[in-house]
Amino acid sequence: MLNGSNERQPTMLNFKSFLKEEKLNEDLLLEAESSSVESDDKGKLHELLLAKYLHPQTKLPEHHRSFSDNPDHAGTPEQVHDKLKEKIPPAAYTEIDRHAKQSAEAFKKSMTDQGHIGDHAHIGNVHWTSNADKPNVAGDHEKTTGVKDVNSNADLIVTLHDKEGKPVGHHGISAKYGSQEPNYRNPGLDALEKTSKLPSGSLAAPMQHHTDAMEKLGYNGSADQRNIQTKIDEMPINDIRQKHAEGLAAIQAGKKLSGKKKIMHEHLEKYIQAHDALPEKKQEAFRQQAAQRAETARASNLAARTQMTQSFATGMAQHKPEDLANIIRQNVSPNTHIPHTVVHSKVKESGEAESVIKPMHSLADEHLAQFKPDSLHVVPGKGTSVTIKGIHAKTNKPVVAARYTIKSSSGAHKSAVGTFKLQ
Repeated sequence: MLNGSNERQPTMLNFKSFLKEEKLNEDLLLEAESSSVESDDKGKLHELLLAKYLHPQTKLPEHHRSFSDNPDHAGTPEQVHDKLKEKIPPAAYTEIDRHAKQSAEAFKKSMTDQGHIGDHAHIGNVHWTSNADKPNVAGDHEKTTGVKDVNSNADLIVTLHDKEGKPVGHHGISAKYGSQEPNYRNPGLDALEKTSKLPSGSLAAPMQHHTDAMEKLGYNGSADQRNIQTKIDEMPINDIRQKHAEGLAAIQAGKKLSGKKKIMHEHLEKYIQAHDALPEKKQEAFRQQAAQRAETARASNLAARTQMTQSFATGMAQHKPEDLANIIRQNVSPNTHIPHTVVHSKVKESGEAESVIKPMHSLADEHLAQFKPDSLHVVPGKGTSVTIKGIHAKTNKPVVAARYTIKSSSGAHKSAVGTFKLQ
């Protein structure tokens, strides 16, 4: 919308621009957009509860974070835990808590079996270390151990103490939660460009084109604002009114809305005002246009990521088999300053979980041993995934060894990020 000074403000709908929208090529709609918000919440809660059950005092971990009003995963362990506990249904919380406790015991048994802990040493402290080190910035690993390690992706670091309570070592944990093979790395676009030997900035270009196109549809403001506008566009009008009323009730009760809750409330109000200002016979068209705009935003995001994936696949296809093997090693078992263990609570359909404990340094080579030497190759993919296949040593058939996927980091308007999984 425009204010009295003609200064552009974040808006819900800009119909002049909306009517000029370009139809996207339907051939690019190769897969549906999927939300990982719920999975992210469960994974983060599992991470914190795992730390709690590893801590000698059974409490949430130490940290290097600041207090934050961000309603998502920022803030202290206590803040994040409490936000997630409020958000996640009680039965689900109880289940995740049970799985975390079980995997904590399995990890301690593994550490004992390997001789890391026992009569000579024990877990004396646990730190939450999900903010990774960067070349020019000290992350949680460096702040916890005193040594920079940009290869470390440890979510938690346990500090080992001797009988006198003196620190004698550290051990990193990559915490995983869910029923599928875990994601081992989330490379950014710059890392994907380096891996595929593409020019710097080339993968970001399609996403910038998407962002520019969305501004023409009236999606503007921050990425969070644009994502929330899209969510509102998809909501039934009765749900919009109800959610807005809930926000008003919270404000009237003396609660202060902040972060995304504040943005959501403001844009719900803008939508309602724009909708109700129209004659009743035009309100249905308004809602349909809003829903179409949201659909266009998600399709455009998918089209951008599909184009990025095609470029990434072209670059990856130039690698020799030994290069692809090293790429798998770098993503799954990078050289790290301290030992790392993958602790995966693998959830079953019954609601129970299997605690899978694996040393990270040997994971990649154990996986690669399944394939014939020099058989790894990149398969031209569809959609937003790039597949590395190899000839299985026993069956002599081509099977998937690993897969990159370029996913939306959050919603239809934030930048993309890579994921890397073994198959």
